[in-house]
Amino acid sequence: DVGEETDQYLPRIKWSNTNELIVYRLNRLQNKLELLLSDALGNTKLVYTDQNKYYIEEKDFDYLTFLPDNKSFIVVSERDGYNHLYICGLYDASVKQITKGNWDVTDYLGYNTAKKTVFFQAAGIHPTQREVYSIKINGKSKTQLSTKVGTNSANFSKSFKYYINSFSNAATPTIVTLHDAKGKKIRTLLDNKKLNDKLAEYTIGKKEFFSFKTSQGVELNGYMLKPANFDASEKYPVWMYQYSGPNSQTATDRWGMGWEYLMAQDGIITVVVDGRGTGARGEAFRKVTYKELGKLETIDQIETAKHLGSLDFVDAERIGIWGWSYGGFMTLNAMTKGADYFKAGIAVAPVTNWRYYDNIYTERFMRTPQENPTGYDNNSPINHADKLKGKLLLIHGSADDNVHVQNSMEMAEALVQAGKQFDYFIYTNRNHGIYDYSGKTRMHLYTKMYNFIKDNL
Repeated sequence: DVGEETDQYLPRIKWSNTNELIVYRLNRLQNKLELLLSDALGNTKLVYTDQNKYYIEEKDFDYLTFLPDNKSFIVVSERDGYNHLYICGLYDASVKQITKGNWDVTDYLGYNTAKKTVFFQAAGIHPTQREVYSIKINGKSKTQLSTKVGTNSANFSKSFKYYINSFSNAATPTIVTLHDAKGKKIRTLLDNKKLNDKLAEYTIGKKEFFSFKTSQGVELNGYMLKPANFDASEKYPVWMYQYSGPNSQTATDRWGMGWEYLMAQDGIITVVVDGRGTGARGEAFRKVTYKELGKLETIDQIETAKHLGSLDFVDAERIGIWGWSYGGFMTLNAMTKGADYFKAGIAVAPVTNWRYYDNIYTERFMRTPQENPTGYDNNSPINHADKLKGKLLLIHGSADDNVHVQNSMEMAEALVQAGKQFDYFIYTNRNHGIYDYSGKTRMHLYTKMYNFIKDNL
């Protein structure tokens, strides 16, 4: 019995350890989650409620873990303003906090019944980094198991006597090591020596992490990649990349080598900054964009462009921006609302009006269009097409299964009606990822984008 309300979600159904079902009940606004315990006859009892003034993160649903005592379970909740672990009673409605602090748990890794120890990943030191920790179920004896600075993740053995740690940072390709439950390294499983030797043959720049305060007093984190032969006395163009979606992160200290290194080779600095709404900085930072997706995120990317333009080695007249999906949405907002600060931009598979996107995702952050029309309309780039000044490349796959191609078609029409010239390219029968198994599509896509950057930045 899930109640009489018909306008709601049942996003998960799981077995408990007692051969009873746990049914997740979530209201349409997605800010009240209830767990219902149901027996085989359908007798149903409410055992847990989590209510939030904004919304409840969907990814936290899957952390629910029933303990062997058949009386309790572990959940992840933001009820104190940060993502933390809680132990809850299955029959007595008790809720006790396990982890505490002004930092976020980013992954629940498991529970050792014999040792009464919980393992988890967290951004416990800095939002750009990840560590692996253990803590007693009573919230005592929190211990950092990982030792290397960067991004650590772990997979534990069934007995929780051992775990495999994967580590990387911006300068170090992935290293995989085997450890005991106390963090002592037993052996290295992968050192990536072959890749490191190959990289040593090349002269490449290194990602430099930085932070700055906006004119609104908001501190933002990011990194930049300069050319290997960087000369501080010269002026360089900058190509900004961002995604910016709710609880996402792009400026993280982990290994990755993309086309930004090709741009650095050609004398272009790449900059990535995570604005408001992004993750690992507590609920207040990531949910400040509630009901107005795109507003504060756009301001923060404009502020980034202003900050970069103030640096002695940056050519303030040659700053561009690009992004994919939510990042494409943000690129269009930056190129219109922030038209004076961006010379060029590329929007790939962008949302152009949240009325065109799927209701479960959109309503979580925006409520319904009927409840929040100005939130939808004020930050939809199709309503700001007349502000475009710089060179724009708009790209979409005609078979996009996520952000429907309608989004770009409507944006193109708005730009035409506003008398704005732009470049527009549709990849026939390509989905949201715009790729095919032959590999030719991605090569074509990135060649097109790179040529656009060289011609227009």
